[in-house]
Amino acid sequence: MKTTAMKTQPAVFLSMRLMLLGALLASGIAAAANCENYTPAGTQCSRTVIFGWGAAGLGTQSVIALVSRPAASGPVQFQIAQINSSLGTGYAGFFGISLSANGAPASTYTSGTVPAVTLQPGTESLFVVSQTCFNAGCTASAPAGAVSNMFSMQVTITANTGADLDVTPPPLLTVQFITSGQVTVQEQEQALDVTAIPSSARASLNEGAADEDRYVSVGGAYTTPYTAFSVTNPSSTATLTSEIVLSDFSGNQLASIPLPPLAPQAAVAYLLVGRNAGDSLGLLPYSTLLPAGADGIFHGVYGVQASGPVIFLSQEFYGNSMLNAYIVH
Repeated sequence: MKTTAMKTQPAVFLSMRLMLLGALLASGIAAAANCENYTPAGTQCSRTVIFGWGAAGLGTQSVIALVSRPAASGPVQFQIAQINSSLGTGYAGFFGISLSANGAPASTYTSGTVPAVTLQPGTESLFVVSQTCFNAGCTASAPAGAVSNMFSMQVTITANTGADLDVTPPPLLTVQFITSGQVTVQEQEQALDVTAIPSSARASLNEGAADEDRYVSVGGAYTTPYTAFSVTNPSSTATLTSEIVLSDFSGNQLASIPLPPLAPQAAVAYLLVGRNAGDSLGLLPYSTLLPAGADGIFHGVYGVQASGPVIFLSQEFYGNSMLNAYIVH
């Protein structure tokens, strides 16, 4: 009897191990399948999203809303994974942001140091980014070529299933412009999934047709619209080349202007037309004349064409308001 038991025991153990291995493999396959098109992360699923342009300091702040909807089956975690200046990897020095979570005192954080936020279904959290920082005390000036109050940000969202990520909205960033302690103008940007960013984008455009009509303000309200835009390179490895193309609604191309090459995770912003002669913020010179409609305003289309994935954001200032343009990919 002892001899028989010794002979059959290894077979029993082998069978049990195979069954356990099969169960583990099956559970791994099931977990991966439950992630849908998202990335498996251990027993959970994740996606990474990016804000192409945020502003903090010099009269601005950015409010970032994180939301977990009641439909989620369990907790959802948000982790700020990367924070960059407008120079991206072209700048190797200190860069961080001064951030406050849910009204707590602000602290200075760099990439990877912001504590993760875990939200139960049906809850939310607010971050306020009040300053960009080029040293730990947020007292150093920005390096040459940097937009001193600009940052971009990547956020990794982790949940139990792909279905939970489906019902979790990407974070929403609101840039607020502050004068004498009061918010005067604000605009919003929803984070984009880094795996779905295209290489071209465009937006409708309204712009004062003649130089004498642009940037004219009466009682704080601009009499014709003007346009600002930004282009961000979301890649962590590749330099981006791009150009801005301007057309009328009939498809006639009016201008094509190359932008400076952007290092990985770098960004640039311009006014479409300069405010005065020699304005370095203007992509097109102040003297540019555009075909005018009956209202004295040019109505057309403009956008970016790039060598790789690119984030294009466009804002129109008109009267005393600023509105995001609808971006078409």
